[in-house]
Amino acid sequence: MDDIQIIIEKTKMMKDYLERTKEIYENVRTTGKEHDFYKEVKPFVDEAQQFAGEWANLASQWVDKIRPKYIFSLQIDAARDNFNEICPQAFYPKTSYSRFKHHYNSINYILEKLLSELRNVLEE
Repeated sequence: MDDIQIIIEKTKMMKDYLERTKEIYENVRTTGKEHDFYKEVKPFVDEAQQFAGEWANLASQWVDKIRPKYIFSLQIDAARDNFNEICPQAFYPKTSYSRFKHHYNSINYILEKLLSELRNVLEE
């Protein structure tokens, strides 16, 4: 059960990173101001992408072990890859709104689905 609690916490933290990325993007779109690459973009992106990799490893291992009915490790990998793509793009006002929102929604769906599956296992 401790493993599930850890994955739940990491998934919630992943959602927090996703929300921070969305806030950055919305702020950049509103102001039109680009951020300094070495002072703001790179530190945040490096931290967020490293965390996304750690989260994906834990989540994929759990999915492969438990085999929940409605989520697969390929979806976890896709969520990580999409996050790694939009994370740096959030800092630039020329990033496509529809593309960003599509990736954001896709990642958020997988995170919510994973949380749901983890909670279902805890309740059993």
